[in-house]
Amino acid sequence: MCGISATINGTLKEAAQMAHAIRRRGVHTNQTVIDNLTVSFVHLPITTKENDQPRTYRKTTVWLNGFISNWKELCLKYRVIADSDTEYLSWHLSHGKDKAELNGFFAVLSYTDGLIDMFTDRYGIKQLYKYTEKGTTYICSEVKGLKAVVDLKVDFDAMEDWEYSLGVMTDNTIYVGVESVECLPFDKPKKIEIDYDKAVSKLRILWEQSIDRNQYDNAGVYLSGGVDSGMIANRLKIDYSFSVDYLDDKSEIENIKLNTEGQHYTMIANDFVGREYPLKTLEALDDFKVGSCYTNFAIAELASKFCKVMYSGAGSDEVFNGYTHRYNRPINDVIKRTSKEGKQYEITHKEYDWKYLKGILVVEDRMSGYHTMETRYPLLDNDFVDFALSLPDEYLNNKRILKDISGLHPDVINGKKRGFSNPHFTNDEWVKFCKESVK
Repeated sequence: MCGISATINGTLKEAAQMAHAIRRRGVHTNQTVIDNLTVSFVHLPITTKENDQPRTYRKTTVWLNGFISNWKELCLKYRVIADSDTEYLSWHLSHGKDKAELNGFFAVLSYTDGLIDMFTDRYGIKQLYKYTEKGTTYICSEVKGLKAVVDLKVDFDAMEDWEYSLGVMTDNTIYVGVESVECLPFDKPKKIEIDYDKAVSKLRILWEQSIDRNQYDNAGVYLSGGVDSGMIANRLKIDYSFSVDYLDDKSEIENIKLNTEGQHYTMIANDFVGREYPLKTLEALDDFKVGSCYTNFAIAELASKFCKVMYSGAGSDEVFNGYTHRYNRPINDVIKRTSKEGKQYEITHKEYDWKYLKGILVVEDRMSGYHTMETRYPLLDNDFVDFALSLPDEYLNNKRILKDISGLHPDVINGKKRGFSNPHFTNDEWVKFCKESVK
C-alpha cells in the first residue's frame, strides 16, 4: 500500500498537503518535480526498498501504488534485469509495451518526455482520483487528499445514487468534478468448450500460479466460514487469520476453525464495536460505497497489529456466479439497497455484480490504507479470472468448479457464510449516518 499525490500546474505545497492527508498509507514520503508535474509519494515498502520510488528508465519516470504480481515473469519474457516491479514498470512503459500484460493490483502515474499518463488495474482494486480547477489538475489515491487542497461540492445526483443503491451504480464519487482514473480495459473472454475434468486441472494450475505470484511471508487473511477466504488460508498455510463472530446463533466459528492455519483471532461484533467503530470508520472512508463497513475497519485495526500484508477472498462471487440465489429476481429489485426510490436501470445481473465488486474494493482499500497495510487478491489474478470466465456457466454456477479445487472440508463447501456483516445498522441507517459526515 502506497499513496500518490500529485499536481499538474500546481505547487509542491499542495502535493505535500494531499500526501499528509493520506499519510497513513505508508511510512515515509518523498517529493519529485518534473516540469509541470509535482508528486508527493507516500511509500509503504513491501517488495521494494525504502525510497525506491520513483523509478526512471530513459525518459520514463513512474510511481506505482500496489503490486505487479507477474513482473518477474515479464522480466524473463523480455530479458530485462530489474530488482522490483516498479523498476520493471519503468522499462515496460518506456518501450511502449502493452499495459494489459500487467497483472495484479495497481495505480500508476507516469511521465515520459512531457506526456503524463495515469491508469489503474482492470478491476479498480487500486483507485486514483483527479480533479481540475483553474488550470490545475489534482491527482490523489484518496478523495480526502483532494479535499485537503480544494473545496469540493457534493454532487446531488451521485448522492441520490448513494441513497438508493449505496453508490454502486455510479463510477465516480459523491463530489462534483472528482473523477476516477480509468481502469485498464477488461474484455471478458469468449466461452470455450472443454471437458469438466480438464477444466478443473487447468484451473488448479492457474490457482497455484496465482498463489506463487501473490505469496508473501508473515501475511494474514480475512477469514470467514466460506470457500473464498478458506481456500486462501488452506493453500497458503497462513500465519495469521482474522474473523468476525456474532452474538446471535448464526456463528460461523465451527467452519472457520476448519480453515484456520497459524494464529487465529476472532473479534466479536458486540455493542462496543457498534458504538465505538462507526465514527472511526468515517475517518477512513471518503468514497461511500456498498454500505456499512465498521466491522471491516475494526478487523483491519486488529490485523494491523500483526501484519503488513493481508489476503482477501473478494472477487470469487463475481467470477464464479456466487449470487445465483438472486439471478431470478428483477435486477432493479437487487440494485435497490435502501427504502429510497430511484431510477430504473437497464443492466444485467452480471454487470451489476462487477459494479458491486468495485465498491467492495474501494472499501477494502480504505480500510487497509488507514491501517498502513496492503491487501492482495489471489482470486482476481488476471489469468485465473480469464480462464474461469471462458468456462461454461454450468461449471461456474454456485462456485461449482471453485469448490472442486478448494481442498476444503465438505462442511465449509456446503455451508453458508456470513462474513463481516454489520448487525448494528440497516442500510438506511448507515446512509443517514454517512450523510451527516459530509455536511
